[in-house]
Amino acid sequence: MTTMRWMTGMSVVALVAALSACNKQDSKPLTMPSMPADSNHAGVNPQGMGEGMGMAHGGARKESQVVVPEAVKAQWKSARIAVVDRATGKENVQVVPFGTDKALPGTNLTIRLENPLPDFSMGDGVITTKSEKLENPALQLRVSEDGKEVFKGWLFAKFPDTHAFNHPKVGLKLVEFVH
Repeated sequence: MTTMRWMTGMSVVALVAALSACNKQDSKPLTMPSMPADSNHAGVNPQGMGEGMGMAHGGARKESQVVVPEAVKAQWKSARIAVVDRATGKENVQVVPFGTDKALPGTNLTIRLENPLPDFSMGDGVITTKSEKLENPALQLRVSEDGKEVFKGWLFAKFPDTHAFNHPKVGLKLVEFVH
């Protein structure tokens, strides 16, 4: 019985010591642990998600590999992009070939479409398509303003507001891929 009281007493002392330690100010700021180097969790970039849609150890961008199968490249030659005038809400649809620069009429913007993915998929450091079916169409977009790249990200047909191009005068939407 004496041993039991002694153990209970020691437990109370340990509990009080632990609780008093919790009340002390720690001079080190509390930080979230870093993601593992092979993590593929999306980091948020207000100007879109670039090629490296994941984060690497310490918060640095980890470039994901973009893989477009040859059959997909051969099938899709261009895309219809809706250029939305933010002031009027009017949409002007432009057909833009993949891999070429296209000046947007009435603006000082140039867009370039790359990497058509009919069924966008991301995992294990690779961005690709799960199939050739138009299940989750997406493409990589580069936007330059006055010759300077201001956006590199993805346009999603089914999710036009996800990591969208943010510009005060113009919005961009992926309408569809064109053969």
